[in-house]
Amino acid sequence: MLNLLRSDLKSYWLRWLFAAILVTFGLQELRVLFVSFVGYLRDSTGMSSLSLAPVAVGIFALAFLAGPLNRLLGTRTTLWLTAGGLAVVRVLEQIAQTAMLDLYLSAAATALFLMWIPLAVGISRARGGNISMHLALGWLLGLVLDTGLQIAFRTLDVSWQPGLFPLALVVVLAGLLLWTLSKLVVDAPAATDGSWGSSAALLAVGPWLFLQLMLFQNTALVSSLSGWSTPLAGAALILGNALGLWHIAKLAPKRNWLNTLLYGAFVLLQLFLAFNQPLVPGLFIILGQVFSLTLGYFIFTAAAATAGKPGLLRSTLFNGLGHIFFVLLTFIYYASYDIDFGLRSGALPPVAVVLATLFILIAVRAKADKSKESTPPYTPVALAAALLVVPLLLSFAWSQPTAQAAESNTIRVINYNLHDAVNTDGRVDPEALARIIEESGADVVGLQEISRGWLIWGGMDMLEWLAQRLDMQYIWGPTADAQWGNAILTRLPIIQTSNHPLPPEDVLLLRGYLYAEIDVNGRTLTVIDTHFSEKAGQDDIRAQQASVLVDVASGRPATIIMGDLNSLPDSLALEVMLGGGFVDISRESGLANTFTYPSFAADHQIDYIFISPDLSFSNFAIPLTTASDHLPLSATITLP
Repeated sequence: MLNLLRSDLKSYWLRWLFAAILVTFGLQELRVLFVSFVGYLRDSTGMSSLSLAPVAVGIFALAFLAGPLNRLLGTRTTLWLTAGGLAVVRVLEQIAQTAMLDLYLSAAATALFLMWIPLAVGISRARGGNISMHLALGWLLGLVLDTGLQIAFRTLDVSWQPGLFPLALVVVLAGLLLWTLSKLVVDAPAATDGSWGSSAALLAVGPWLFLQLMLFQNTALVSSLSGWSTPLAGAALILGNALGLWHIAKLAPKRNWLNTLLYGAFVLLQLFLAFNQPLVPGLFIILGQVFSLTLGYFIFTAAAATAGKPGLLRSTLFNGLGHIFFVLLTFIYYASYDIDFGLRSGALPPVAVVLATLFILIAVRAKADKSKESTPPYTPVALAAALLVVPLLLSFAWSQPTAQAAESNTIRVINYNLHDAVNTDGRVDPEALARIIEESGADVVGLQEISRGWLIWGGMDMLEWLAQRLDMQYIWGPTADAQWGNAILTRLPIIQTSNHPLPPEDVLLLRGYLYAEIDVNGRTLTVIDTHFSEKAGQDDIRAQQASVLVDVASGRPATIIMGDLNSLPDSLALEVMLGGGFVDISRESGLANTFTYPSFAADHQIDYIFISPDLSFSNFAIPLTTASDHLPLSATITLP
């Protein structure tokens, strides 16, 4: 077996390394691009969600330039332009410190990455033999490497990591990419096009990438669904990737219509089980991951199965359309929380599975390739499994926060809408948020807009990251879906918790409240953390949501209700809260200005901390910071 591994590495390691690094860089830049769209263009510059769609489509449509560039410049020069250009732009993006630069560089890097795909397929066709199989394996190893790097950095992408070490890592990877490119480009043949049928497999790349980034390579999603820590969820994902590659090598599934249908059905079944049954949902994500990797293997081997005329007309066309599907699926997925498309976001992953399966079916039914398929090697399995060392090492540095008993009846609390860890400049910066919370000296932290793996916010698990950084226990309250909602952090002993939806059920972005009972020096403190609906003209809805909280807390002593109520001090929702006997500490603080939004020029208040009348407060403060688009509120609370 060792001799076989050595033989595989000797023959193909350059191709695998080249493709793996290039795919890793491409996926990293895709995540930066989506943060730039939403965090910068929408939230910082004020562009509407609908206006973002044509901008995104325009950038992804640059993939259609692959064929013309190949025809104009030749295959080798185009390969240097796309793959080499991506390496250079990736280093520049790591150095960039402004959201505008992030947008331009990530857009350029994404376009180069997407143009490389049909070029790589065209070169594999021209080489013939089993090269298409190794292109597919290189792609899958790129997914594995990208996931491993995310886990190593606790799900905060390398792109957002400051300091010399992340920069040195990117420079080394870029250097390796350029070096392997220089070796491979020497004898690279002119790219050839496939038949209309086989090239249709590239239509599936976009939907398949959507599934990988949203679900099957999403450590934060697995943590949120299962309750596993980042090291454990990461180990499960890496093991799932290794099992997927083992399945491809062991069974060497034939690329035919029956297998395509079966694997598509298996992925659909695992998606249904992951989100519709309570038992170990993370496990079904891993099983879906195994089957989806086989679909990915089919895509690239089918696309390069036949070589036709010189050029890349069909490949470029279908690759470009495939990525338009990707951007539209992603846009509709997240925009459905803001725009009524007549469907919920959860409908999009099954749609992506069906599309990917359908496009692969078209390719394999073409029957253009009569040659015997090569058996995939086991070496990529070993390479993927070797990355298990990453979560193993991370687990040694991972702490399990423990409760600390309060020494008195007085505690410090802070409420903070974190804007998904994106600052007002449009850059992901959870460290700035952690410092604000840390400096407040808070024992109990109420948080809103917590993202656990949403692609548009960089894919990080904010809650696990913050809990580790602050050494605090967390309580998770998903609302919109399994990956977005409210949270409570605390150092104090937790007695019990529960998470509940808020009415109505027909709003696009579902809301909820998180309920916790916390031990404060032998007394029970009830903490309710919430986030009300945000749309203009929804005052009645917010008043209804406030009524729910007042009813829940009615008659309970020692109760704190805090959150982003999206309501002005003279609103109906505030009347309901005050009418329920709760004290608005902002109103009672004596401060002339208690504005909390927007943080860079706050001119109104929508964030609050309420206490029951038996509690007292002091040292109320609203720290000035642009780490989020909201300002936090903190206070010292004393129990009777």
